[in-house]
Formats: sequence, C-alpha cells, structure tokens
Amino acid sequence: MAPNIVLVIVQNAALLLVLIVAFEAIPLNSNSRYKYAWQILAGIIIGILCMAVILTPWRVSPGIIHDGRTILLSLAGLFFGPIPTVIAGVIATFFRMSLGGIGVAPGIAAIWSAILIGLAWREWRQHRYGELHSIKIPELLVFAGVTQLPMLLANQLLPIDVAVDVIFTMALPALTIFPIATAIMGILLANRLQYQQYQLEKSHDDYLFRAQFDLGNIGIAIADAKLHWIKVNPGLCRMLGYSEAELLELNWIQITHPQDINREQALSDQLLARKIDSYEFEKRLIKRNGESVYCQTTVSCKYQNGKVALVITGFVDVTSAKVTEQKLAASFEQLELVLNSSGLGYWRWDVPSDKFFLDKRSIELIGCTAEDVEQRGRHALFSLIEPAELTELFQKLELHLAGKSPRFTHEYRLRRPDGEPRWLRVTGKVTERNEQGSAISLCGVHEDITEQKQRESSLLLAASVYKHSTEAMTVTNSRGVIITINPAFSAITGYREGDILGRNINLLQSQQHTGTDYRHIRRELAREKRWQGELWLTCKDGREIVVWLSINTLTDKANDQRWIVLFSDITEKKTSEQLIWKQANYDPLTGLPNRRMFLEQISAEIRKANRRGTKLALLFLDLDHFKEINDTLGHDMGDRLLQQAAGRICSCVRESDFVARLGGDEFTLLLMDANDSKGIERVAQLILQQLAEPFQLGDESAYISASIGITLFPDDGTSEEVLLKHADQAMYAAKEMGRNRFNYFTHSMQQHAHYRMKLIQDLREAVAACDFDVYYQPITDLNTQQVVKVEALIRWHHSTRGAISPGEFIPIAEDTGLIMDIGDWIFRKAVNQIVAWRERYDIEVQISINKSPIQFRDEGQRFDAWFTYLEQKGVPGSCVCIEITEGLLLEANDNVSEKLLRYRDNGVQVSLDDFGTGYSSLAYLKRFDIDYLKIDRSFTNQLEEDENNVTLCEAIIVMAHKLGIKVIAEGVETKAQVEILQQMGCDYAQGYFYSRPLPCEQFELRYLAPNKRRHG
Repeated sequence: MAPNIVLVIVQNAALLLVLIVAFEAIPLNSNSRYKYAWQILAGIIIGILCMAVILTPWRVSPGIIHDGRTILLSLAGLFFGPIPTVIAGVIATFFRMSLGGIGVAPGIAAIWSAILIGLAWREWRQHRYGELHSIKIPELLVFAGVTQLPMLLANQLLPIDVAVDVIFTMALPALTIFPIATAIMGILLANRLQYQQYQLEKSHDDYLFRAQFDLGNIGIAIADAKLHWIKVNPGLCRMLGYSEAELLELNWIQITHPQDINREQALSDQLLARKIDSYEFEKRLIKRNGESVYCQTTVSCKYQNGKVALVITGFVDVTSAKVTEQKLAASFEQLELVLNSSGLGYWRWDVPSDKFFLDKRSIELIGCTAEDVEQRGRHALFSLIEPAELTELFQKLELHLAGKSPRFTHEYRLRRPDGEPRWLRVTGKVTERNEQGSAISLCGVHEDITEQKQRESSLLLAASVYKHSTEAMTVTNSRGVIITINPAFSAITGYREGDILGRNINLLQSQQHTGTDYRHIRRELAREKRWQGELWLTCKDGREIVVWLSINTLTDKANDQRWIVLFSDITEKKTSEQLIWKQANYDPLTGLPNRRMFLEQISAEIRKANRRGTKLALLFLDLDHFKEINDTLGHDMGDRLLQQAAGRICSCVRESDFVARLGGDEFTLLLMDANDSKGIERVAQLILQQLAEPFQLGDESAYISASIGITLFPDDGTSEEVLLKHADQAMYAAKEMGRNRFNYFTHSMQQHAHYRMKLIQDLREAVAACDFDVYYQPITDLNTQQVVKVEALIRWHHSTRGAISPGEFIPIAEDTGLIMDIGDWIFRKAVNQIVAWRERYDIEVQISINKSPIQFRDEGQRFDAWFTYLEQKGVPGSCVCIEITEGLLLEANDNVSEKLLRYRDNGVQVSLDDFGTGYSSLAYLKRFDIDYLKIDRSFTNQLEEDENNVTLCEAIIVMAHKLGIKVIAEGVETKAQVEILQQMGCDYAQGYFYSRPLPCEQFELRYLAPNKRRHG
C-alpha cells in the first residue's frame, strides 16, 4: 500500500461526511412543488463533492488515479435516488474527462457501475422490505464489495501490462478499506433516515392527539401520579356538563357512580403499583345535573424514570348504546319467555362481526355450553350438524343472504356432544341490510322436531312395510267388509282391489273348514280381541291354500272396530314339512314307519296301555340268511324281497296294530290289547308261514325264513328300551334254536345277556393287559412217533371266574373285534417262543397258529406286519403254520386267494382245521394252496365203534394224499385209534393220547429238554 494512501483516505472521508450533512439538510422526500428542484440541488452538491474527492486522489501511476468516488456515488444511488445520483454522475464524468490521462475510460466506467449498483440495490430493497432505514452492516459490506468489483474489472480497459499492475495495487484497499468506509457511511445515512422517519411519525401522532383532545367527542383527562386532574379536554366537559375549571377542582371518585368506585379503585391500585400497564372497563359517571352517563373507560400511564408520571384516561359515551341494549335485553327476555313457552329457541347472527348468539333453549337443544358458543360462535352449532345436511343448509342460507328468498327454513339432523341424535327445524330472516344490500343482522328460531321426524319415519316405515311386505294385509270393518288390501294380498289370493274392495272377507272361506270352525274364531276374537292360527283359504282361481293368519281388533275414538288381518301362504312349507316328516318317520323302501316313528309310537302306546290297564306285545323279526340273497342275486333283488316281505307281514296283523322296519332285514310289530297269548302266537305263526312262501324276484325264486322274538308289556319291561332289548334277545335265542321260529323272552336270556356284557368288559381289560397264556399241544409223526410240530392254544385264567374256555370267549372276541389284537398277541408270542427254543435247544419247531375268518378278512395292514415281524426276528416262514376253517374258503374271493398265495410265497404253511364238519368241497381243495388237512375230532374219537367214521377218515386221507396234502388227525385219545390211523396212512396225530395242551415250561421239560440231552 502506497505511503500517501492514509492521507488520501482521511481527505476522502472528510468529504464523504459532507454527504451526510447534505442528506439531512435537503428535503428529498418533500411532497411540495419544489420537490424536483431539491433533488437537482442535491445532485449538484453530490457532483461537487465527487469533484472534490477526485481532486484528492491516490495516484497509482501517471494518468491513473484512485479515490472514493465509487463510495460516494453508490451511497448516493442507494439513499438519494435516481435524479440526484444521475446528475452527480454526469458532473463527475465530465470532470474526470477534463483531467485526461490513460485512466479516463476506467474512471468513467467505475463512476457509472457504482451508480447503477446503488440504484439497483435501492430498488431491490424497497421492493422486498419497503424501507431503507433498517439496513445493517453485513448487508452494507456485501453491497460495498459488489460495488468495488466492477471498479477493479474496469481497469482491464488499460494496456495489459499497466492493467495487471494497477489491479494488484488497488485490490487490497478496494476490497478492505473501501467496503469498511462504505458500511460506516451507510450506517450513518440509515440512522439519519430512521431519525427522520421517527420525527415524521411523532409529528403525526402529536397532531392526531391534539386534534382528538381539542376537537374529538371522546372525553380525555390527564392526572398526576396522585390522580389529581391537571388537564381535561372540551369533550369531557360537554359530556358531564362542567366547565374545565370546575372539573379540575374535582377528582375521579367524585364523578364516579358509587357502585363502580370499588371496582375501579382495585384496578387503579394495580396500575399505580405497575402490576398492569392499562385497564379498560365500563362504568357510570355522574353529570352535573345528577344523571348517569355510561362510559367505556380506558386508563393508561406514562412513566418517567421508572415511576408513574401521568395517568391518561379516555371516556367514550355509550349511554345510547347501553339504553338500547337494555331495551333489547328486556325485549329479548320477553321474547325468550314466549319462545320457551312454545318450545322454540332463539338465535341471532351479526354478520359483519360474525358474532353468533343462542338463547338458553337453543343451547339446551343442541347440547353444548354457553362458553362453547361464546368461544366458537356459529361453528359450535355447525360442527354438530351432519355433513350432508350442512351443505344444503349453507346453500339455502346463501340464497337468503343474497336476497333471493324472503326467508330460509331448513330441517337438519345433528348429533349432540353427548351422542344423542336430534332433528331441528331452523327458520330465519335478515332483519337489517346495508346500503349495498348486504346482510348485517340475521335472526330466527330453532324448533325440536325429533319426535315429529320419528313419527314420520314410523309412518313411512309402516307404509313401506304395508306396501312391500310379502305378508298379505287387509283391513275390514266389524262386519267383515274389506276396506283396503296390500299388493301381497293380491299376489297370494289373485284378487285385485277392484275385485274385492267393499266385499265381505267370507269370499275367501274354504270348504276345508266347517261353520263351527269359523264360529270358534269369532268367539275368540270377541273374547281376546285377537286370533292366530292355520287356516285354509280359497283363491280367485279356485285354488285352496293354507295360510298362517293373524287377526287383531283395532278400536278408534268413535268406538268403531276394525279387523287387521295378516296372513302368509305356507302351502309349500306345509307340503315340505309333510315330506320331511315322512322322510324322517317312514322307510323309503318299504313305506313302513322307521325306527324313529316306531320309538315314538311304542312310547305312546305304553302310556295308553298304562292308563287302560291293557297289555302290549312286541315282536322283533329278523329275516334268516337275507345276506345270501344280497350276495347271490344283488341288492336290487334284496330290496324287492324286503318290499314283498313288508307287504306279507302287514297282511298278517290288524289295522290297529303297528308294523315298522328298523333297518336292514329287521322288522318290529306292536300288537295292541294283547291279553291272549294264543292270539300273539297265531299272528307269529301266520307271519312265519307267509314268509316261508317263495318270493318271485324277476326270473328267480327265493326262499327265506324268519326268527321272531316276543316280549310283553308290562310283564317283561315297562319302557321302550327294555322291551326292544328283550325282544332282540328273544329273537337271537330263536336263531340259536334253528331259525324259522318264534321265541318268548325269558329272564334267563337277560341273565345271559348280563353275563355276556360283563365278559366283554373283562375281555377288553384282559386284552389291554395281555392277561392270557399260551399252551402248546404236540403233533406227532405217526411213522416215527416223534413230535415234529406243535399247536399254540390260548388260555384265559380269569381272576374270579377261573379258567374260561376259548369256545366261550373267542366268539365274543370275534363279535367285538378284539380277535384282531388277540391274534397279533398269539402270533408274536409264538414267534418269540420259536426264537427262544432255537437259542436254548438249537432246534426249530413249527408252531401252528389258529386264525379266525374275521381276522383273516379285516386285518388290513396287520397282514404284512406278520411277515415283517418274522423278518425282524430272523424266523423262516416254514416255522409257522396258519390254521384256517372251511367257512373262510367258501367266500372264494380274490382277497382270500391273494393272502393264501402270499403265505406260500413267504414259506408259511396253511392248515385247514375241522375238516369234514362244514361244507367240505374238493373244489376249494384244488383251488387253494393247502398244506394240511385236520380231521375233526368228531370222526376220530368214534373210529373204534363206527365203521362209517373209519370209511370217511380213510376217504379223506386218500383224497388229501392224491392232492398232495398231508393229514393230521385231531382228538386221538387211545392206542387203538393210533393203530387204525397208521393203517390208513395218516401222517400226524394230535390228542390226549399223546398229551394235553401244556404250559411252555412243562412242554420244554417233556419234549425239548430230553431231545437236547440225546443229541448233546
């Protein structure tokens, strides 16, 4: 920085301060006719200052000078405006041109860039903020920087070598000292501008206060800190009728109404204690003539050095408004009294101020509080109205406010704050409009129409129900003349209004009812005033329908009676109910009552017999071998046989007796008044004879028989369950006696049934606990007299009954399905025993295991499980022989054949047990893979006495050997029987001659242990 720059800056700063003096001295913002003259004068002064600044430059090089002209002209543009600044710029331009040198062009460019930036910044700030006096130093620094940059860039107009040197020389002061100087000058000018603005506003306020104080209608009083009046204006004097001197002799207490003194005293104490800055309230002043003046009073203080200096009070006379308000309040009280007595609520809306008023009744109707209405105005009401209703209300209100309707009325639904819905009717009218026709005041009433709406809704609903109901409705007079009908009446009966109005309802009477029926209805109507029930009606087309009909009596104020008749067509329903009832109570195949109806009938007949002291006979009938008919001829033929059998049974009893089909091939008969056993037996015998006759089933003839169980009421039981159970037991007893017969129930049957039931229960427990033993009976080779096979036989030792024979519990196990678990247990026990004997005695003994036909048919996956168990234990199939009965082979189905082949494929042998006692046939011996035949003991134990048995046994042995089947003789008990069998060529023998069935330990000791010692 050059040494003389400090001096230059000081000289320029002194000249720039002259700008501030000119800004304050020249009235630039004057609105007088000399406004432009003052601006031109300001421009000349600023131009002269600019010349002076140029004459005190910082010479950078010959012909190139640097000074504060950019500061001066940019601030002139910002604060003085365009006219003074442009004039100053022209003067500075010509002066700089007169000085000459190579810096003329950059100097002129710097002059006008500063002017343009100042003017542009002024325009931007006034547009954004509207004033200049609030400008701050950071903004002025930015403004100065923006101004100096074009000045530096203007030096590029010089030769390049000179321009670079000049820019580097001028950059530091231009970007540091000049912005600071600009900011300082700008702040000084802004402060002067702010001071001018303050003085202007103060002069305006003083003028306004003086004008109001001297000429206004408002009363003003100025008091000292002790509330002694020191100045009052003419307005207060006129208001109270005192002269100024008289008022100054009084204080505020003396002219205040006594009832208002205490309230104002408390407020003034707070004001003087500086707890509040001002207060406003309404009070009464006492005029010189003693009258009261209502004034709106405003009191405030002027403080000096933190203390109250003056107390200024303003009084506005509101007496006229107050009197009017009191009159309005009195009128409103009268109006409210009238409205309350009529249940109406009053409301008023001051449109310009948007003040909304509701009286107590209106507030009560909408359910809000007076405080809520005062705070929220009309929105307190609008927020409760349903949105759809509110839109229509606004539309009607806008039309009335625009003068397009004489009044507005609207019914709307709202929901009170407590959740209760209400219907209101609002009626209103504009009571005052301004000169432009805009509404000023609007008032009206609210009416609660909730009950009315509910009645209307009920009536509309009733009318809709009457019109759209699917139930026929008609109203008649007391003589039955039809007054009105609904559409459903026409739809059901076919009669239109023109056909039936004015005619008697007897037109609908049906021949299904007698005159007695209708007289009964009239008597009940007269007594109860109503009747309902099922009734047949005749339609217009002659159809008869059944309806559910209700009649109610209505009596009006004139004591005239009307009958309200309602009915619905239930013909289809009754038909469907009848069909459903028949399906639920009758067997669809035979047309006989089913089990459900039979149980209801027997229960009813038991009650009837009890009352009469008579007897009943219950016959339980089951067709013998009916399954064979289904299996051989098919189910269709079986159904035809059941139909014919039902007909034959019904033909054997009286019409008063009852026949039912319980299901399958089971029928029951109830014989009423069965006091004679001969009559019962005659009916039973006749049924057996009828059923023994051949049944013609298409091209086939079928023969069946029946087994009948008979039980008597009350001899054999007094309830339907007991009688049915006893008849069933008697029927099974008839089957056991050979079928095609009848049998009476005896108490021994009941005892046997109880024994069987208990045995089943014990058997289930034994199966669950595996409470059985396996005994082994040896099978001896008749040639070597060596034990080569053994049969596993189950034994059950009951804890209380002792040993129970397999012949007793095995059939029960088959009936209950327990045979499946018992068979699996015996099989696993036998296989485990084979493994144990192999490990202990090093021999493999084949064990024969009996398998029930039921077990064989229904075992499912258990069949494969046996082969899996053999594989798990490492036992070959040849160690097991399965014993089956002849009855199983009679089924001759693929399932049996497949299972026998699976046994053969897995090495398991099959033995046919009890051969000769059933349907012995060469056909199934040839068809199935049978390894052994076991001759039944009924043949072997008579060999010594009966030559026929010898012949039969010999024929069986020869036949079996021809088919490759070995023979085992069961029940061998003597030496002679052994020798005869040896002579016949029988292969094996089994019986008590050799050994009874033995427990495992005894069998081992007798047959296996000696064999081990011999081979040891």
